[in-house]
Amino acid sequence: MARRAMPPAIFFFFLFFNSPLAAQISGTVTDTEGWAMTGATVSWLNGTGTTIDADGKFTLPVAEGQSRFRIAFLGYVTREFFVDTLQPPLRIEMQEEQVSLVQVEVVARDNGHAASVLKTHNVESISSKELRKAPCCSLAESFENSPVVDLTYGDPLTGRREIQMLGLRGNYSQLTLEKRPMLDGLASPFALDLIPGPWVQGIQISKGAGSLESGAQGMTGAINTELIKPTDGPGLFLNGFGGSQGRGELNVLANQQLGKSLWGGLSLHGSFTENQHDHDFDRFKDMPDRRTGVGLFRLFRTGTDNWEGQWNLLVAKDRRSGGQQDVHDHGQPTLIPYLIDQDNERLEVWGKTGYFGFNKPHQSIGFIYSGSFHRLNNRYGRKLHLGEQRSGYFSTMYHTRIVNDDHQLSLGGTARVDQFDESLAGQDFSRNESTVGAYGEYSYYWEESREGASFRSLSAILSLRADHHNLGGWQWSPRVNLKYSPGEQSAIRFSAGRGWRSPNLLVDNLNWLPSSREVVIGAPEGPMDPDNPGFIGLETSWNFGLNFTQNLIVGGREMQLVLDLYRTSFQNQVILDAEQDITTLRLYQLEGPSRANGLMASLNYEVLPLIDVKLAYKFNDVQQTYATNGLREVPLTPRHRALATIGYDGPRIKLHATYHWHGEQRLIDFDDIPESVFLPHPQRAPAFGLINTQLTYVMNSHTEIYGGVENLTNRRQSNAIIGAWEPFDGPYFDASQVYQPLFGSIFFVGFRHTL
Repeated sequence: MARRAMPPAIFFFFLFFNSPLAAQISGTVTDTEGWAMTGATVSWLNGTGTTIDADGKFTLPVAEGQSRFRIAFLGYVTREFFVDTLQPPLRIEMQEEQVSLVQVEVVARDNGHAASVLKTHNVESISSKELRKAPCCSLAESFENSPVVDLTYGDPLTGRREIQMLGLRGNYSQLTLEKRPMLDGLASPFALDLIPGPWVQGIQISKGAGSLESGAQGMTGAINTELIKPTDGPGLFLNGFGGSQGRGELNVLANQQLGKSLWGGLSLHGSFTENQHDHDFDRFKDMPDRRTGVGLFRLFRTGTDNWEGQWNLLVAKDRRSGGQQDVHDHGQPTLIPYLIDQDNERLEVWGKTGYFGFNKPHQSIGFIYSGSFHRLNNRYGRKLHLGEQRSGYFSTMYHTRIVNDDHQLSLGGTARVDQFDESLAGQDFSRNESTVGAYGEYSYYWEESREGASFRSLSAILSLRADHHNLGGWQWSPRVNLKYSPGEQSAIRFSAGRGWRSPNLLVDNLNWLPSSREVVIGAPEGPMDPDNPGFIGLETSWNFGLNFTQNLIVGGREMQLVLDLYRTSFQNQVILDAEQDITTLRLYQLEGPSRANGLMASLNYEVLPLIDVKLAYKFNDVQQTYATNGLREVPLTPRHRALATIGYDGPRIKLHATYHWHGEQRLIDFDDIPESVFLPHPQRAPAFGLINTQLTYVMNSHTEIYGGVENLTNRRQSNAIIGAWEPFDGPYFDASQVYQPLFGSIFFVGFRHTL
């Protein structure tokens, strides 16, 4: 019987309420104890298929003429399924084969972190299991064990922490939440703090020039965060946490099936930090007090009749108070404490809808749409930083194939509008921005399939995106990704591509605002557009990368070796210059070269049963041209970093330890600061190391408790704030040169309970 065409009314409904979901079968595969069956194969009877990822999940594109697929893993009973009998959400449990093998044991285990040898893009995945190896109370803290993403130490007055990737600040990495822009614009300084770690199902880190589906803002790569879905999340999950820095936190997740194809989920987060700690006695709090509340409601419809979708509502409020606890009693001229208050509020709604009822099963269309409002009301001493942002976003994606599954095509378009009303100390930084763009990506796959021949494969993704920005004009973003596999467990990759972004002058440099410096826009003729004084030009760059990934079996256990080499070269870049003179912070467009060269080598190995070791080394050479000082090393960017972790992953006891080593890094010049004000700072910050540990005890299948210590050796930077005695009256007050933790050792305990 012929398939009925989609009625026009329904088609137009999808044009306005939409999200990308392909013609595919997806589900979760575990063993009888609930462990993810990472590496198991899911294939149609004709042999085409995919593999299970680190979270136990798979997505199998529909194959024309195929109605039955199988799931197989060595040592487990192969299972077969007929498509027309499936009832989503698909959850499959694999049984071990009841076959006696003399002295042979087959074990599949997920260590929580994996670099793919299958994907054309250079992607490393972090699963929820990896996130549980640290207290991981926010998305920012989820990267503490990552060899790819570096976490900085923020500043003592705002308590904010940044990430770095390929040697550059997180501004140049595209952050997405389930494939859509995540808390950007005015929310970007606190985006990673407003997504609680216990909400996260997994993180995919794409290095270099990746996909253009979500835009071209990923100049060094992209970080996509997947939250726990109502369709496969726990009925109830509780997570409580307490730390010696005066921090407490509670997370609640609840999911419920509301109908045959309708699921609902509610996630709540509440946390506080309150203390009076001042370890170096400069009268400034070592970290601000904080009150944070975040709520997320999710409604999912599964695809039983050719369409499915989700709708989400996020509400967040974050309030921080820091600065001086009291005025110094022997010499501060202004007898009023220098206070820091930061108040951020956000409301965001977004949704996705996908239709896969075309006559050809390999075709699908999907849409993503969102609207958000963000308000900030910040005070830094006497300076007020006020802002409101209203944003709308819409994207559509169409997937199909050309001739067969070896040739895939993805087409799509996006539209976005942002209205910024922003000011600092009465100076206007407002702007109205809009972007309309379209992209196309062609994917090709070939593998050696002759009987008796060794495995080889080649894949390529050729991409082009065109965007028109109302203030920056047309932007073209070509990208190419190539992967050659000389064997089933090897991958050699090359990538190249152009990216661009519209900078946020103030929030991109928020840690510089608590200072006595005046913000000066560097263009001598004033703003480029008087109606949009917060815009001084786009940032553009090219990124080139090489990667080698090799999976090995050493001593009967798995080992993975990853080598990366990347270069980012800027053509346009907003330079932050704090060294022309001590009283100003100058922002201007780049004139000259700016580059970031990065090398990383990492090794993951199960040295003994249930004992994993991860080793990584990174070298970053990051330099940019300053107006008066020429090409120089960028401050607060270590040239050398190293990471070593060891973990025991037993059924009851789990113990993990992490060592971070940071090499020397340049600080800004201090030559103009008088000796009467200046507390000695090195011109180059010394190298140092940090140790974090955590012990987890699994009480039963529902409950586990954990505890540990961060910064075990009590490493601490003293006198981080320059001019702390005269924050109002002196021209030298500055809290931006923080390169080590300020608080010292932090002890913590917590629990997780799942129903």
